[in-house]
Amino acid sequence: MPQALDGIRVLELSGLCGAYTGKLFADLGAAVTLVEPPSGSPMRNKPPFVGDVAGPENSLPFAYFAANKNGIVLDLETDAGREALADLAAEAHLVILSDHPAAASVDLDELRLANPRLVCTRITPYGSEGPYATYSGDDLTLMAMGGLLTMAGFPGQAPVVAYGEQGLLAGDQFAAVASLAAVIRAERTGEGEMIDVSIQEAIVMALENAAQTYQLEGKVRNRTAGTRRAGTGIFQAKDGDIYLLAGGIGDTAMWGNFAQWMVAEGVQGAELFAADDWDDQDPKARDLFERVFLPFAAGKTKTELYKAAREWRVPMAPMSTAPDLLQDRQLQFRNFFVTAPAGNAAAGILFPGAPYKLAGTPWTLRCAAPRFDGADHQTSQFKESAS
Repeated sequence: MPQALDGIRVLELSGLCGAYTGKLFADLGAAVTLVEPPSGSPMRNKPPFVGDVAGPENSLPFAYFAANKNGIVLDLETDAGREALADLAAEAHLVILSDHPAAASVDLDELRLANPRLVCTRITPYGSEGPYATYSGDDLTLMAMGGLLTMAGFPGQAPVVAYGEQGLLAGDQFAAVASLAAVIRAERTGEGEMIDVSIQEAIVMALENAAQTYQLEGKVRNRTAGTRRAGTGIFQAKDGDIYLLAGGIGDTAMWGNFAQWMVAEGVQGAELFAADDWDDQDPKARDLFERVFLPFAAGKTKTELYKAAREWRVPMAPMSTAPDLLQDRQLQFRNFFVTAPAGNAAAGILFPGAPYKLAGTPWTLRCAAPRFDGADHQTSQFKESAS
């Protein structure tokens, strides 16, 4: 079956960021060519590795992010390499440029002059202009400069950064959305454009109402872990942890539903939760809540608690480990996990599938990530797609 972006040709010059932007295009059917330097993509050196053996063919992150892509090795420090890139860009719809080792050698303006419909997307830590434009940045520092670390963790302790370099991935997602919109516009008008993505600004968008809290109330939101009202937080079940959100979010039905659930279960002391004078902000409320709820939760599995909470319309979710996710019935029903295809060392390993379902143009895992020792033979595939 055809895919949503069949016929779209993309050049990806990425490093440790930008790879997810290209993957989102490739997974939708675009012909994405990963341009690697002679030393190989920096992502090839990123652990974990298959069999815990480092090597350009063994990186699991590379195998995941570069699947469905073609590859080519170009030395962009040479005239021949830059000319080859220009030839490919002349037939492309989109160029993605991030922290490629030879990014300074790529003149996006020149590529656009030769191909007016070309969309060029640059992904940098702080954007191409402004006071921090020349600053370097990694996921940790960008999460801090984006403001999220001010609210992550326990008061008085070190901040906690989200696992999995989610700051870099946020920048990649914003870049993908903006790039696709620009490509669609270019298809209609014949006019490309330059997209400038600041990863820091993408992270700022995750602050939700922190800026509005200051604007409207004059309050600066800080770390609140461990200080929430009774009924909200992480609690231990029989086989792991669950997250409960029953109190502390204003006048809603959630707390009433929770109290009725506990009373119906015959939980000793639960009648206090349904009392008219219950105040989840009272300093003693949290300790009282835990004395009543924790013994009940400890006798139930995460799945039992989750199912019962759904019936009572109480927001609760199991805190899943990686093995839990592999056994999750909903993910299994949706066939979310897929087997990596043959072609490199990751063959046969389970990967996450697409974060969406398309009926008319379904997602497919067409090919493994390109091998480094034969990447330059893929150029013809990109040019053939241009015809």
